Amino acid sequence: MSGVTRSKSILSRLLPFTDLVLALCCAYVAPCIVNMVAIHVGWVPQNDFDVFSASPFMVGVAVAAVPVILRMVGFYHRNNMQRVSSALKQIVGFLIYYLGFFGLYQIITDGSSAYMNHVILITLLLIVPGLFLRFYLLQLLQFKGRKQRRQIIIAGSQEDIEKEWANLADFWKDSLNVVGRVVSGQTTQEEVQQLIENNHVQQLILFGGLRAYHDMADTITRCELQGIDIYVNLHNTHPVSMRADISEIGEQRMLILTSTPVYSWSRLLKCVCDRLMAALGIIGTSPLWLVAAIGIKISDPNGRIFYRQQRSGLYGKPFGMWKFRSMYSDADKRLDEIKAKYGNEMDGPIFKLTNDPRIFPFGHFIRKYSIDELPQLINVLLGDMSIVGPRPLPTYETAEFPEISQRRRMSVKPGLTCYWQVEDRSDSKDFGRLIAKDLKYIDNWSLWTDIVLILRTIPVAIFGKGAK
Repeated sequence: MSGVTRSKSILSRLLPFTDLVLALCCAYVAPCIVNMVAIHVGWVPQNDFDVFSASPFMVGVAVAAVPVILRMVGFYHRNNMQRVSSALKQIVGFLIYYLGFFGLYQIITDGSSAYMNHVILITLLLIVPGLFLRFYLLQLLQFKGRKQRRQIIIAGSQEDIEKEWANLADFWKDSLNVVGRVVSGQTTQEEVQQLIENNHVQQLILFGGLRAYHDMADTITRCELQGIDIYVNLHNTHPVSMRADISEIGEQRMLILTSTPVYSWSRLLKCVCDRLMAALGIIGTSPLWLVAAIGIKISDPNGRIFYRQQRSGLYGKPFGMWKFRSMYSDADKRLDEIKAKYGNEMDGPIFKLTNDPRIFPFGHFIRKYSIDELPQLINVLLGDMSIVGPRPLPTYETAEFPEISQRRRMSVKPGLTCYWQVEDRSDSKDFGRLIAKDLKYIDNWSLWTDIVLILRTIPVAIFGKGAK
């Protein structure tokens, strides 16, 4: 393992521990500050209060949760090398999550004493600036370390080097000293070794992506044997959504390229919350299920209450999606007839039609307020769907996608709601816009994104915005 890689590995392990110690210090100091503030704001002081003795389990869990939530919001993703604005956003996200979990704890338990609540509040008020100060000091130290320019060689075809070097960020290039170029098919391995030895080379930057990795295999092996870090630029050879990682599987190392959210505690928590919210949703909306069932039977007595259609799930795997039936029982048989007579208001393979004659009057009502979608909570419980994710499309529509890149919307579980449902719904007829919004969700997914989309969905469903 190279020096840089080793230092990054140590740093990635040290940061959560540092923040854990910071949280412990803040919890220890908080009662003293509460007692100082108490005489000015009317709180009752407790001069002999020890937070660790008063409730050791709760305090232990609360303190241990600090690095866990920080990792969940991405605070450690780049070993604290993100922009200051990104760090501030992540710290605010941590605060919101922490307050949310604490509020939930207060609801499901008898709560804690007023004094304990004051201690927790002051602890949080200390942790937030403490985290930012720790982040900023680390940034200064790392920036100071970058002032000593690293000796590097750049490699690839002449065209790739010229084009891709120019696209690198200036602040990063300023920390590099290019001592030579290794041009594919022109530079010999003896010349490469001379460059390395004479200039004390620390890094090799390879341009041209995985193709260049194959073409420059001898140079890469030479650098690897000497402990020189290798950077492969994927900018012009892979989609911008693609992320790379190395994983050790047994005795083998795998280069992993992924464009979907990586498996993490956040994704595990999303799965747990999906099923919990689905179960609570079914119980909470049960009166609407009864109303829907009665209305459907009155509107079309000969048909079934529920409608089950084959939809494309994760990676296109078909599953039976449940809905309350909002169309007459012969709706599927009349689809081609309706298309031929009225056309399609949506471009692309998705069929949309305002005032579709196959929908009975009560069906318009339950579609407007998304009541017809409630049975999909069963699909969420079964694991076929998520609460938030791209809407699942019928299998015959996904089979007609004009571009294979559009199938990437199926690389995550489909959901009840997503950007399209809260921002466009049936107001837009642009199929490309729908795909773009689904990919935006995949590329920028976080638990916070899910929470925001759920909150935005509630008024859309209540007021029937954009429904047809």
